[in-house]
Amino acid sequence: MQELKAQGNEAYKEGDYRRAIQLYTEALEEEGTDEERAMLYGNRAAARNSYSLYKDAIGDCEKALDLKPDFVKAKLRLAKAKWMLCDFTDAIRCYSEVLAKEPKNSEAKADIESIKQDQSRLESAKASMANFEYSAARNSLNHILEHCEGSREVLILKARCNIHSNPEIAARDMRNILQSNQNDSEALAIRGKALLYSGMANVSSAMQHFRQALSLDPDFTEAAKLLKAARRFENVKQEANDLFKARQYEEADEKYTEALLIDPQNKKLNSVLFNNRAANRMSLKRYEDALKDVNKAIEADEYFTKALVRRSRINEELEKWDDALKDMQSASEMDRNLEEDLHSLKKRVKMAKRKNFYKILGVSRDADDREIKKAYRLAAKEWHPDKWHSSGDEEKDAAEIKFKEIGEAYAILSDPTKRRKYDMGVLDGESDHQAHDPFEGGHPFGGGFGGGHPFFQSAGGGNTFTFRF
Repeated sequence: MQELKAQGNEAYKEGDYRRAIQLYTEALEEEGTDEERAMLYGNRAAARNSYSLYKDAIGDCEKALDLKPDFVKAKLRLAKAKWMLCDFTDAIRCYSEVLAKEPKNSEAKADIESIKQDQSRLESAKASMANFEYSAARNSLNHILEHCEGSREVLILKARCNIHSNPEIAARDMRNILQSNQNDSEALAIRGKALLYSGMANVSSAMQHFRQALSLDPDFTEAAKLLKAARRFENVKQEANDLFKARQYEEADEKYTEALLIDPQNKKLNSVLFNNRAANRMSLKRYEDALKDVNKAIEADEYFTKALVRRSRINEELEKWDDALKDMQSASEMDRNLEEDLHSLKKRVKMAKRKNFYKILGVSRDADDREIKKAYRLAAKEWHPDKWHSSGDEEKDAAEIKFKEIGEAYAILSDPTKRRKYDMGVLDGESDHQAHDPFEGGHPFGGGFGGGHPFFQSAGGGNTFTFRF
């Protein structure tokens, strides 16, 4: 026994606490007096405290004190273990018992004062959390963990704070607790919430954690509420996405808004929703509203590449060219596959300094042939010279210029090859003869300009036209 104890002491001095625990355990398996066994339990408690096995250390201290009630070192180690587990009341009681026997024990006096400070910090942290002041609460909890590194309660509270700013850290801390006790339903629920706050990819895993917590404790209200909210979020989000795909944009907008109200605190999930609603609002041509949404998405996740690309597209529609380039540049630095998009955008920006054919027809850049043709008909009908023949010379001249621009825009955008070159920035109104003057050699609206047009036809002489829509 004594030889193993000596070897254990040597391992302890070298900081090899695992080896020391093993040697003390082997020594305890041999015969010895109560005094000798009490000492070994006390030594193993010290090694277990150093190895962060506080619950095991408490058990050793209690056995040592059963064998030797006046064992002061065992009482100090018991107090330390309880403090590490955030059992402040019992720790102070143990230290007070030491002081009753040794009034001048400096370790007990100093630790009691430190414990009282930790008690105050814990109360302060809980008050801050109640006021949603998570940063202040986290600072207080970090100070406590300098002493109480093994406290489940403090780690749980810290994880609750980190969920809102560092959900990945919260998930990691709860995983560490679950490694010690996989049936800890509260740790399961909190880790599930942390995963839910980590992003869309973790929603399924989060729901699995909530279900597991409820299987351990069917009356666990928090887990039940989290699971219900996660299910509702998934259902409403899917409904919104389906409506968007079906081009029911107004209805989709309502569903995205409903989904955003389910958990306003979940920044990562809501950043995806804001980005999706921005896409939907682009389809509604509500570009300013779309810009506000995508700004919120990027505010929540500055590395959200899709949102940066979408904001670039929105700014392009709003002709905020510098902002569009800045976002696409940032996105391409995160994803090299976007370098071609950046190159194409640079060409479009250069081209935009001349004429924006999409704007002239009043369509978005992703408009299909049907939308372009419809917009062209309406614009041509509105600005046809016959509608302005009784106006003043200045208005007639403006209408004629506008009418020619509409024809020029349609000549480019209705031709797949020319449109593709235009979108790539290698074709504009000045680089294509027909686009530059689409009425040369015959006006596409027939009548006094010559030629014919599929939507307008001369009804007789002069400049009188009838519409054939």
